[in-house]
Amino acid sequence: MKVVYEILLDTALYLSFILVVGAFCYSAMILFKPKAALHLNGRFNSWFSTEKIDGAMDTHIDTNDLIARNRWWVGSLFLAGALLTLKYLLLDFEADKFISLVVQPSGKTAQTFSEIAVVSIQWLLVFTSFLGAAACGFFLVSPEAFQRLSNKMDTQYSTEALKESADTVYTALDNWVMKNHVLVGLFLLLGSTYLVIFLLMTLM
Repeated sequence: MKVVYEILLDTALYLSFILVVGAFCYSAMILFKPKAALHLNGRFNSWFSTEKIDGAMDTHIDTNDLIARNRWWVGSLFLAGALLTLKYLLLDFEADKFISLVVQPSGKTAQTFSEIAVVSIQWLLVFTSFLGAAACGFFLVSPEAFQRLSNKMDTQYSTEALKESADTVYTALDNWVMKNHVLVGLFLLLGSTYLVIFLLMTLM
């Protein structure tokens, strides 16, 4: 096993050295050839740009219509699951037995905290299961009202704000680096030089 660890360590060191040399070259490019660095950064960003995920994030997959067409068996299935969960939590679940078998506290204080935590989680699950059962019943009885509520929640959790923030940060960071390319390039060049020397001494 020691030989395996040595091989993994040597591989990691060589890989780190290659990455640091790449960082050294790019730092020098930022310092001395900022336009070339910006062009290279643009090529790199074209591979990992947030614009590529825009389409995937905004692709409209209409599961609502499919669920609405099959609401009786879908709603009944989820309602049965929620009711079974409620039955287990309210009638079958024994907090003391669960604590003694799973948590196994070592003292009275640990026993007390375990009881508080387990009972709190139990009633939290009871509450969420009750909400799930109510939502399933609401979905079965009044699918139009449930659809309106779902549309409001879809708007509330839209990805538009997330994309705008990501694109703004991405553009502002590039502009700041280009405006301060001497400071940024010098800082990165010194750091990568130190790492190159350190890794060379380690590999020798």
